[in-house]
Amino acid sequence: MVSETYKKIEAKAFWYLERYSSSSKNLKDYLKKKVRDTELNHDSEIVINQIITNLEKQNILNDSIYSESKVKSFINKGWSISKIKFRLKQLGVNEDIINSCIDKVNAEESDIELFAASKLVKKRSIGPFRRNTLDEKIKNKEFGILARAGFNYALSKKLLYELSIEEIDKIINNH
Repeated sequence: MVSETYKKIEAKAFWYLERYSSSSKNLKDYLKKKVRDTELNHDSEIVINQIITNLEKQNILNDSIYSESKVKSFINKGWSISKIKFRLKQLGVNEDIINSCIDKVNAEESDIELFAASKLVKKRSIGPFRRNTLDEKIKNKEFGILARAGFNYALSKKLLYELSIEEIDKIINNH
């Protein structure tokens, strides 16, 4: 027999999953936060673990599928692999799952870092897409944008100063 507490917490889990994709840990943290100061808090840890386990058994909650979709989404936003790994760790995804998803994406596509950096350069209108004349301030700003996205200096230099608009567009269109 399922308790009333279980039903209420499970309803919160379904409400959240209807709106957002989530990792197991992320959902667990959300549920803990939602029941912390309520009458549902009594034995909530056990109930939340049961709900997470049941959702995983039913494949409603699957960290591998979640991670794979996030990796592809982040690459299309222009994020580097290192930034993606960091973000997925923040979201509570197991490091083995993160690495397998990144390996899978790397196997499907060649040179993901170049593609992601190219997307970012075009999106932010930097490098050959810049509208202003290049000076030291703009140069530092552009390198900063790519560095904060997690790209190394050599790749940043290549995209900002060595490749043309046509070459970057070709990289983006070939993926």
